[in-house]
Amino acid sequence: MTFQVRVIEASGTSWVGEGQALSPFGTKVSGGHVDLHALVQLELDLPAEGPHLEIRALAVRSEPDGVAFAFVDLARAQFHLIRQAVDSVLLQRKLWIMIVDADRAAATVLADYVEREGHAALIIPTAEEALAYLAQDRVDAIMLDLGLPGRSGMQFLEALAERGLHIPIVVVSGATSEEDAVRCLQLGALDFVTKPLGDSQIGLTVSALSLKSLEGRLSG
Repeated sequence: MTFQVRVIEASGTSWVGEGQALSPFGTKVSGGHVDLHALVQLELDLPAEGPHLEIRALAVRSEPDGVAFAFVDLARAQFHLIRQAVDSVLLQRKLWIMIVDADRAAATVLADYVEREGHAALIIPTAEEALAYLAQDRVDAIMLDLGLPGRSGMQFLEALAERGLHIPIVVVSGATSEEDAVRCLQLGALDFVTKPLGDSQIGLTVSALSLKSLEGRLSG
């Protein structure tokens, strides 16, 4: 998400740069430099066809390719406008969803729905392969079956917790004990749903993962 920003310094000098990493708390602007802790005025048109804003900002970090600014005295209305613009852009972002399930037919049903919703699906049949993949790359969310060959889905959750990997996960599994369902939630799973799932339940699951992934990106 990039957008044009005019930076107006206290001296009246101004320059135009490219805004990046916008959040309700600040933004980075490439294409120029100001002194650390300098107060400036930022003029920008919000992405996603948002309105024009004029915001006071403090230079908090200088980088080789620009300056990171923190917004100062941001009005409540401006905060909400920026949050809406960020949400709008992030909600349009395609998710990369890993489906860890040895039942190829069941996994394909989930993957087909995920892809119809405009996201990308990756099917992996074992916990070992999923952990090996996550050691090299990240995914936005995971749909996990507990009944995996070799290392179980529960052990997969335990391994993620041990490694400090915080990825939105919904357990999509066959009937199991209440104790196992509770343990999944304790290990960080967002929800536990029982197979077989209809389209409406799959839709709710994908929506929950999307919202949790968005929340993580906004707070990250």
